[in-house]
Amino acid sequence: MTTRGKTSSRFISCFRGESGYTLFEILLALGIVAILLGTTVPLIMTSWQPSAAEEISQNIEKSVQAAHKKAVETGEARRLRILESGLTADSGLPSASLPKGWKLQVRRFTETRYRKPQRDEYWNFNGAGICDPLELRLVSKQESIDLKFDPLTALLVADEN
Repeated sequence: MTTRGKTSSRFISCFRGESGYTLFEILLALGIVAILLGTTVPLIMTSWQPSAAEEISQNIEKSVQAAHKKAVETGEARRLRILESGLTADSGLPSASLPKGWKLQVRRFTETRYRKPQRDEYWNFNGAGICDPLELRLVSKQESIDLKFDPLTALLVADEN
């Protein structure tokens, strides 16, 4: 017969040799991970949202691509009207208007500086889809972005801040 003291010490010594984590240690580690995720995930999600300039440049790119595609599909010339407030289109093409506080500037191939769009200035796409070589600048009080388009494909070549 064993005494009560010997049994409990034998029982404890049997489990002391095994390494493992207690439930408290596991819950503590999970709590720390939850706190870290709770603070970093919102920061990461806001950094993935596009800035206002990026959204505007995407809208302009969509309008340009639609005009190019329509000109190639129909074989007829298309054009976008260039205004300080954005690009407007005719014949069912999407327009790209700028939010309040933003202005559009233009630079043609032969020009050295960006300028305000002239009255009744257009961006032409011929029946083959080739467009006038043109660069656009989006300007606000806080930032500006330059958009350069490929005249053969009307794809955005570069956008620079």
